Amino acid sequence: MINVLVTGAGGGVGQGVIKSLKMIKGLDIRIIAADMSELATGLYTCNVAYLVERCDSENYLESLRKIFLEESIDFYIPGTDVELKFCAKNKKYIKNKFNVHTVISSLEVVEISDDKFRTSRFLKETGLNYPKTGLLKDVDIEHIKYPLIIKPSVGCGSIGVYKINNIDDLIPHLKETNGIIIQEYIGSEETEYTCTVVKVKNELSPVLSFNRVLRNGDTYRAEPIKSEEIEKYVIEVASNLDIDGGCNFQLRVDKDGKPKIFEINSRFSGTTPFCAQVGFNPVEFYLKRMLDMKVSIEIDYDSFVFRYWSELVVKKNQLNTLCENNKSLPELKKQFELFR
Repeated sequence: MINVLVTGAGGGVGQGVIKSLKMIKGLDIRIIAADMSELATGLYTCNVAYLVERCDSENYLESLRKIFLEESIDFYIPGTDVELKFCAKNKKYIKNKFNVHTVISSLEVVEISDDKFRTSRFLKETGLNYPKTGLLKDVDIEHIKYPLIIKPSVGCGSIGVYKINNIDDLIPHLKETNGIIIQEYIGSEETEYTCTVVKVKNELSPVLSFNRVLRNGDTYRAEPIKSEEIEKYVIEVASNLDIDGGCNFQLRVDKDGKPKIFEINSRFSGTTPFCAQVGFNPVEFYLKRMLDMKVSIEIDYDSFVFRYWSELVVKKNQLNTLCENNKSLPELKKQFELFR
């Protein structure tokens, strides 16, 4: 049996990882989930649930230490963006001190991925397709081409992202330019893809690309597509970036047919369960290859993935127990399912 800790159990990434862990066959897995709130849904879908400090708290590592030791954790999978730098900085310490493998890339990879200006600069310096990008405060607005995109250099969930069609659209955004980038508008919504690849030891997985539809910044519907051009490009970027573990690349194909990455998530993404549902489980690939086990991958490209809400009923005494003890053993009853 292996014990896997998933943090951020209240968010889409953490819950997606938990779903994907439950889909793995041929490997006995015990899932331990953690979050800072007792109202985090994923806490009640695992074997053991823990409340932890905020990841920016001085006591966060101590919160994890207790879980590492009490649950004999083998793998630690972060489920929130805000703890990625913490994980990268402490990866070696956690491995040496607790013999826990943290599924995270190096700090340099996390920082390049976290900052969209650095992402574009990395692609350019590596000689790979990149979207023309600049800092809004440094751009000569008299000589720019429309349409274009402005957005925070560091951000998530499509917050603060605007399509600018002309100078009139741009002027209101010139009041605050710190940390804002300006980027060429690539292709269209119909040519946007989210791509997943995993690196284990020195082995890269196949790339799975989805043509997607977004809702509030998250993938809402997606269709797996086969594109040698996109796959080759993503492999080149992942190899040059030297990722470790799961990584998500968001890109658009321009009018000349060239894919251009505009965002990198150096972690398993919210579409991880999408991948698992169509035949490539990124979490399974990582764990089994780490354990030198074979992995079967058969991607069903003749499919379409929909995201849907499901209900989870939790007794109040479970919430109370978790609040009082910072730990609980959820009652894993079968919940109502939309499809049977």
